Amino acid sequence: MYYHDMKKPIKKVTRLTNKKKFLVIAGLATAVLITTGAYFATLKLQYYDYAAKRAGLVEIRELIVMAIEDLKKDAPVEARTGDIYFPESRLYLPNPGTHHTFTYFYEPGDDAGSQPELSVSTSSVPGTNTLYSAQDVEKLFDAVPKLQSCSRGIKIVRQKFPQEDGQNELKHTVRLDNGQELYIYLEKDCPELADAAALFTYIKYY
Repeated sequence: MYYHDMKKPIKKVTRLTNKKKFLVIAGLATAVLITTGAYFATLKLQYYDYAAKRAGLVEIRELIVMAIEDLKKDAPVEARTGDIYFPESRLYLPNPGTHHTFTYFYEPGDDAGSQPELSVSTSSVPGTNTLYSAQDVEKLFDAVPKLQSCSRGIKIVRQKFPQEDGQNELKHTVRLDNGQELYIYLEKDCPELADAAALFTYIKYY
């Protein structure tokens, strides 16, 4: 009789224990679902934020590249010989045997004392890669001074720059067939164009 009377309480305790286990498991499952949902929601928001910033970054970068590219034009190449011409300055570079496509800008000078200046760079401007690899606006604008320097690149003039000039480095002096001398400078912040500057030791007047 005693054993029989004890069965019911034991079963009741067991049922209560199982119910508690179920509630605990259900609570844990709910917590996991909420945490997981919040995590993926955060990821999605971060993705949208990143995408928006990248879109703005791309737009700014393309404006910078366009501004740089608009400063210069491609130097004409004589198809038969491969010689490269800079018409406004009456100068040409005999076929240099290089893969570079040169761009240039010619400043004719004025009566105020500024001299004519031929500014030459390459179509693939050194510094562009850094601009394209920038992940935020700050790094993007950090790359601009280098890009500007390399865009100005090689400068060919008939008179030496003042000694106090700290922006350009005299790399070569060339004597033309007509007896005139040309001075080939390179912007100090763009040593990547040093080999290209050396090609202009063969420049000629026409």
